[in-house]
Amino acid sequence: MIPRITRILTASVVTLSTLTMSGCALMESATSGITLNILEEGFTPPVLQMGDVDMGCSFALVNGPLVGAARNFYGDPALMETVLLQSAGVCSDAKAVEEELRYIRASHGKQSDEAQDARINQKRLMATSAHRQYAAFDRMRTKLEQKYFFKYGTTCPKFKRDFDEMVYLLGSVAGLQAVQNDMGAQQVVGVPTDIAPQAEFAMTCLNNDKWWGAPQALRAAIWSLIPGGGDGKDIKGTFDNSMTIGELKGVRLAHVMAALSAQSTDDTATVRSTLKRFVSVQDFKVNKDYRLIDAIAEVQMMTISDRMWTQATGSRTPVSSLGTFWDEKAGKAINADKFLD
Repeated sequence: MIPRITRILTASVVTLSTLTMSGCALMESATSGITLNILEEGFTPPVLQMGDVDMGCSFALVNGPLVGAARNFYGDPALMETVLLQSAGVCSDAKAVEEELRYIRASHGKQSDEAQDARINQKRLMATSAHRQYAAFDRMRTKLEQKYFFKYGTTCPKFKRDFDEMVYLLGSVAGLQAVQNDMGAQQVVGVPTDIAPQAEFAMTCLNNDKWWGAPQALRAAIWSLIPGGGDGKDIKGTFDNSMTIGELKGVRLAHVMAALSAQSTDDTATVRSTLKRFVSVQDFKVNKDYRLIDAIAEVQMMTISDRMWTQATGSRTPVSSLGTFWDEKAGKAINADKFLD
């Protein structure tokens, strides 16, 4: 009789403990869900409205680990992490560019040790960016596939929130950036290279007008990068149309994709014309809800300009001179010959 009572009491204690733990888990999960919803709906919009890229970058670095800790409380912060990891990649990308510019200057100055050191550090930083950007892509893909029951790169989700669409776009961009940075870092991260064709299809699931022309511009960029990808495609026309949409919608992300695509094929004339177009949009009004994304686009365009100026003259783009070049004005052109090998 006593052993039977003992077993009953033991079973009751175990059951009660399990129910108590489950109750705590449910409470923690609910609390985490509410907190993450507040972050997504309440914190993210004001951050996207900022025009200060450094502040947005710092926000991502500081708050990324904090948001990720929601997993310890049965929350799923994947979508918010995508935004933060993508932003954190902007930080390491900027540092990598600084090392690239240092490498160019050292090479012009015949400082081989300095040039080698700059190149090594640039690759390290590109690897850091690739880690962050691939994590952003992976979080986006995994979470949205679970939420909308679709296969990324094969079928399209039926989105219920603009936030999810934005994460889908930014995560896809991050995936392509991860591939490029990993290649630049000698593939030390091991980012899968099949992200490009998946992202190309994925962008057909978004409304091009709604998202500033970026989806089609991203597709055009992929067409230009993949051998044979541009066959039968109007790459130039797609970029032009997407840039026009971006100018009207107040976010010039398509311009960055057009410039990077031209740069990758050594089409200097198109790079120059795209930079000029970026700064010469008449009556341009930035989209206040996505001011940070347009500001990041401007930083990236400045990076492209800085690379060109440094290669030609040994120093970066002069102040307030984005869209201008060293050889344009007769009598004021900088003699770049002495800097070229």
